[in-house]
Amino acid sequence: MDDVESLSISGPRPYSKKGDLEVLASISKWDPTPLPLNGLDDTVANVTGSFRDGKKELVISWKLPIFRLSQEYRCTSQGTDMNGQPVTTFETITVNTEASDVNDARDADELNRLSDRIDDLVANSSLQAKEDFHAIESQIQDLESSFALKFQDVESQFDKQQESMNRSAETVENLDKALQNISEKLFYLQQSVTQQQTNKDQAVFNSFLKARLPFDFSTIFKGKIYFISKTIADFEIADAASSCELYGGYLVEIDDEEELKFVSDFVSQTGKGVRYFTGANDLNMEGYFEFYHSKKPMPSSLSLWNEGEPNSMVLTLRSPLNIGLGIPIIDSLVGGEDCTEILGKLNDVTCGLPGKYVCESQ
Repeated sequence: MDDVESLSISGPRPYSKKGDLEVLASISKWDPTPLPLNGLDDTVANVTGSFRDGKKELVISWKLPIFRLSQEYRCTSQGTDMNGQPVTTFETITVNTEASDVNDARDADELNRLSDRIDDLVANSSLQAKEDFHAIESQIQDLESSFALKFQDVESQFDKQQESMNRSAETVENLDKALQNISEKLFYLQQSVTQQQTNKDQAVFNSFLKARLPFDFSTIFKGKIYFISKTIADFEIADAASSCELYGGYLVEIDDEEELKFVSDFVSQTGKGVRYFTGANDLNMEGYFEFYHSKKPMPSSLSLWNEGEPNSMVLTLRSPLNIGLGIPIIDSLVGGEDCTEILGKLNDVTCGLPGKYVCESQ
């Protein structure tokens, strides 16, 4: 699992006789405060937890032994893998105790009857009443001792089950870390194969990626890797940037002629007859081109642009009233080409046209 998003504990609902598993508490990265659910409140149990990068846990601690029932409890972890796909892992454990609701209720009724009898005997000052009072008092002490022993025994057993649940939660967290390590190793595997294997090995690896990811990947160039979207769609620069970031990159930023040649060759190998958009744009100020990700200005060298570019495709509109006089009156100027594409070199082009986009990653 690449990203853990939530944890939950399911078990028997308080006061329920069915014993069905229901979600008793949850915590998530969107709401890091532990949340008791389905009738669980602070009169019955304490719900604690944490959702920090280094520690993700959720704990239910029962307050009364009557609720520490012999039941199944399920610890569930939800999140996403490195491809953004939802993943759910869980572990079910059984909490076994010897607490008996029937015996505890019977002892409680006995205490109530003895208490009522004490009240009657106090009102009667006879010697026999006093003797009976002492006898009853002794029985009460015995019952209190019995209750204390039962409580200690149940509490000890529950503490052991609580430790087991904590170990289960740690196991889930360790599994999440293992999955994250696997995801990171898969990413670095591509870089390692690119540097060490033959062109044939690289082609096999690229085929593996193409079957699983929505991008076509390049070889490594000066510590960078480039990838192109497979789907042709209307280019929205913010949406394209988000997609690049999702896979650890950003819209390509052409810094020099050497990088331009490598990316241009990669684009040509991917396919012709399609627009390939970059991160350079002059959306904020007409004629001032900067990179969408870093906000740095583009290099001023005209050698990065095709001849006559950028031309911004300024539209000139003439007033109908002056056409007959042969006098050109400019009504408005419109900067129509605020995005850029790779067409051998760079060319400014209208945003929103259909095409693909190029990302880069360190």
